[in-house]
Amino acid sequence: MSTALPSAERLRAIGMSVSTAAWDGYDWPEILDSMQRLGIADVELAFIKGYVSEFTDADLNDALARRLVDELARRGQRCTVLSAHIDLGEPGAGESLAVRIRFAAALGARYLITNAASLAGRATFDRDLEGMIDAARAAGVKLLFENPGDGRDNLINAADDLPAFLARLDRAAAGINYDPGNLISHRPALSPEADAQAAIPLSDHLHLKAVTRVADGYRFEALGEGDIDYAPIVAALASRALPFSLELPFRLRRDTQAQPDKLAEPLPLEVIESGVAASLRFMAQHHPGLQANDLSTRSGETQS
Repeated sequence: MSTALPSAERLRAIGMSVSTAAWDGYDWPEILDSMQRLGIADVELAFIKGYVSEFTDADLNDALARRLVDELARRGQRCTVLSAHIDLGEPGAGESLAVRIRFAAALGARYLITNAASLAGRATFDRDLEGMIDAARAAGVKLLFENPGDGRDNLINAADDLPAFLARLDRAAAGINYDPGNLISHRPALSPEADAQAAIPLSDHLHLKAVTRVADGYRFEALGEGDIDYAPIVAALASRALPFSLELPFRLRRDTQAQPDKLAEPLPLEVIESGVAASLRFMAQHHPGLQANDLSTRSGETQS
């Protein structure tokens, strides 16, 4: 008998969201309907250039925020996290981040996730950091910096970069979103499992995604598959009651140099739902908060 899908209430109780990145290429009503069928109520909205459908900063406006809040509410859902990564060392990045902070606040998101900066953009990042944190604090959004996956030297490459980086932050307004699935392509010589164990005590939130090394680069799969053993990572984040999201960018690819690309067409909806459901079942098997005797589950076709 397959493991049943955990209820939305249980997922919310352990601080788990699911990213819309898995549904790249679909319209918002289709995405949210699909998530609702899987019992997902806490949603991480993904607006990541190059990773999901194209958009501009101008698209991240109050009208779209109101539409998304309404679409979510009608399905009993909410946005807990906005994932909107940019390199904050690039020219104009401060203005782009300000747009994302306002958008996150309008969505009611608790967290806004972005990258920090490549080493080439350190001076720009250093100059703008205090103002970016001030803007996030004023908006009531916590700004989380994520380790990247593209192989370019960054201010945050791995767990050993975190103490010095964190020393510069007001931890009430900013922190770390650690992603073991990025480390595997960004620093292939390191162990994602060991690095995650070092990063988790310093992190505010985690992204979980399964990655497999293949001859032409990297592929993304359901949790329980791939080259990262997530069981000890899930146990560690559960022991600290850390919130986290399943990112699951099934359409995305990385080449042998860790540069991102996407399949030309969106994946069939049934393929996406199967991968997300498998990931939810993996979490039900490995997160202690989903293993209580009174665990409520969803029945029907999603349990097959």
